[in-house]
Amino acid sequence: MTEAVRRLGLVGRVQLLAAALLGMAAVSAQPRTPGTADLDDAYRHEMQAEQRALAARIRVLPPDARERNARIGQAVREGDLALALQRAQELDAAYPEQADVQNFIASLLARDGQLFDALAHMQRATRLAPDNRWFAVRQVGIEAELGRLADALATVDALIVRAPGWSLAHNLRAGLLSDLGREPEALAAYGTAIAAQPPSAQILCNRADLLARTGRSADAKADYRRALLLQPGYVRAEEGLAATR
Repeated sequence: MTEAVRRLGLVGRVQLLAAALLGMAAVSAQPRTPGTADLDDAYRHEMQAEQRALAARIRVLPPDARERNARIGQAVREGDLALALQRAQELDAAYPEQADVQNFIASLLARDGQLFDALAHMQRATRLAPDNRWFAVRQVGIEAELGRLADALATVDALIVRAPGWSLAHNLRAGLLSDLGREPEALAAYGTAIAAQPPSAQILCNRADLLARTGRSADAKADYRRALLLQPGYVRAEEGLAATR
């Protein structure tokens, strides 16, 4: 797993952010998956806002699409992913130009480990809805999981052009730069993320982790403390501070 994917909590995130489309429970009711325990209040707020927006978009889909979606969700809840994928392909054939449908199919394919096919559908979703920031984030996550770090960096750079003040995009860029061994650029990107909105204890901890790995313990401790001022009781910051010598 790449640093960018781990630090953004993207493992399992594709499924979590598709929860509304599947008719599942909200993010807060999902079992924890690797990476999601790191999520701070800022990330949870952003994810919940996307879920509300997604639910609103689903409500205005044609009745046939909503019915197909409900049947796919039923198959997923019953643990029959093969049937869910079959029904999803039928949904794709009926609504090939619907961005949320493409995102949904990408989610199911990623859940099934079919990352190359998932990426193709996620790229289509991003082309159909270029202003949806989370579509781009999910595309970056799949590209990173496939080891296509240069492609992932290009995707996040394009996202930053559209959302220059979004801290989550700059955080993702910093993680990718770290994965690529470009630590000075990664630290600069974290600085940009920390200055952007929304403020995030998670991002401060991400930079603190990199500072600690590069021998800058005092600076790392300062970031962990800043994270705790921003979000008291944030476990990751407490653990990082305790572990940094």
